[in-house]
Amino acid sequence: MATYKATVGTAVTNYAGNKPSVVDGEVWYDSTNKDFKYQYPDLTSAGSWRTGANQNTAATQNRGNGTQGTQTAALATGGGPPAIANVEDYNGTSWTEIADLNVAKYSAVHIGTNTATLVAGGSTPSVVATTESWNGSAWTEVADLNTAKSSATGTGGATAGLAVGGSPALANCEIWGGSSWTEVADLNSGRYGLNSAGTSTDGLVFAGSPEPAGVAITEKWNGSSWTEVADLNLARMQPGGAGTSSSAALAFGGVNGASYKNETEQYNGTSWTELNNLNTARFALGGAGSTTAALAYAGSIPGGSTQATEEWTGAGAPIGAWSTGGSLNTARQYLGGAGIQTAALAFGGIEPSDSNKTESYNGTSWTAVNNMASVHAQQGSGGTSTSALSFGGRMPSLSTAVQAINQTWNGTNWTEVNDLNTARRFPGGTGTDNTNALAFGGGTGAPGNVNTADTESWNGTNWTEVADLNTARRALGGAGASNTSALAVGGYGPTGATESWNGSNWTEVADLNTARYNLGGAGTSTSALMFGAEPASAVTEEWNGVSWATVANLSTTRNGAGAAGADNTSSLAFGGGNPSVTAATEEWTQPSYVIKTLTD
Repeated sequence: MATYKATVGTAVTNYAGNKPSVVDGEVWYDSTNKDFKYQYPDLTSAGSWRTGANQNTAATQNRGNGTQGTQTAALATGGGPPAIANVEDYNGTSWTEIADLNVAKYSAVHIGTNTATLVAGGSTPSVVATTESWNGSAWTEVADLNTAKSSATGTGGATAGLAVGGSPALANCEIWGGSSWTEVADLNSGRYGLNSAGTSTDGLVFAGSPEPAGVAITEKWNGSSWTEVADLNLARMQPGGAGTSSSAALAFGGVNGASYKNETEQYNGTSWTELNNLNTARFALGGAGSTTAALAYAGSIPGGSTQATEEWTGAGAPIGAWSTGGSLNTARQYLGGAGIQTAALAFGGIEPSDSNKTESYNGTSWTAVNNMASVHAQQGSGGTSTSALSFGGRMPSLSTAVQAINQTWNGTNWTEVNDLNTARRFPGGTGTDNTNALAFGGGTGAPGNVNTADTESWNGTNWTEVADLNTARRALGGAGASNTSALAVGGYGPTGATESWNGSNWTEVADLNTARYNLGGAGTSTSALMFGAEPASAVTEEWNGVSWATVANLSTTRNGAGAAGADNTSSLAFGGGNPSVTAATEEWTQPSYVIKTLTD
């Protein structure tokens, strides 16, 4: 039988108070309060959406209603208008085109998995009753619906499913028995543009017509009849839907009048709760999965359709949060930053006059240390609290000229060293220390508003020009551990473009969910955090090496903040403006932890 030490990795120890650096689940004895305690991650997350791979086909609005599969094994079928027969399969990483439908259609009912699916009804553009069955390799026409319908929804699977509602405001409900459709009890409220979750014996339908605002009505199916239950918080038409039962459902996106929605709500069998929003507001989108792991894809956006995919991680995942740290002694924005959350450096910036002040952070408070050799603002930066670099920026108190000046910090003093090859302001920057850094992008010329893609590598003595960014831009965020591994994120436009540097070339990777510029950035090329923006924003996004997820906002909305941090689990935001300069400091920790006392 395994011992406690073998399971957790440590013996029960004695400590006066709340023990630091505890292993998850570790028990210790608090000799001050005479209690046994343990720590675990806070699992009270409201969930969040993260960007996934785009679909291959752009004509993807009105994919249809109902769910087909899971977050890592889903099917997208048809689309339009105009109607297409295209079918794509998602494996959790990318979409692959597979065998087409026999009949091109949109706004059909989709139910089942990515290997066993029914697609029923829809528009060609004529409203049809045709049904097709997918066996994982081919589509076969099977028995038609009794009532042709479009913009209906469905629950269940390919051998036992429901087709519910439809245009024009149908209450009709049909059940599939494996070979044919049979009419069963009608909805209490006939409608179209609704969506659903659950099975053929335990289902939920919600939202729908009449236009333009839609409704919040929700009905539950028990296998024989429909019962009205708690309304959605937001009335809408054509939302996405996911969920495994009538007591575990998600509704996301939709349209309310002329407003495209990104709101997400979860149903627990009693009521709907508002959770974190989709990153892209849209309606007529596809959905799959459960309340803990769902998929949202395609849909209609202003001016057309989208190929965007988003992945939902629901409640139960450890979450990060911003907490208040010690304020800077001097409020300022567009300043440089270096180091980690418990050992950081803030330097230069605009107070509103240009500054050369330097402050050191010990995890609790800021202390003024020796000034920079000359004032620096709107500069790039990198390094640690004892070995940092500040490069480029604007000429003192002038927004119409840029500089190439480079300064290094040795833990005590700043020294001017060899300049950048290209003078610029608002460059992105990363660096291990004052002998290893990367400068990329920025604004050149007068008034420093000409975007550049120039990238330069610092070896402790000289800057060397290396491969350019794919997208020229200024006021971008940077993250990285060295001059051979970095991220260039966002920039003036605004843009959400993200590029990864491998020491030789830049490669375009997944975009930010919210395009922005003058954002703070910390971390590495595989574990980063971006926060704030201009115009002033509190939005925070987390990078896991593949995609961005919108997480908890900053407490203080700001742009042009300084940043420090080793990765996306422990970062620091300081200074910035909104529009006045601020001295506020915030500390990001992920996950948050809860300490519990063992009781009888």
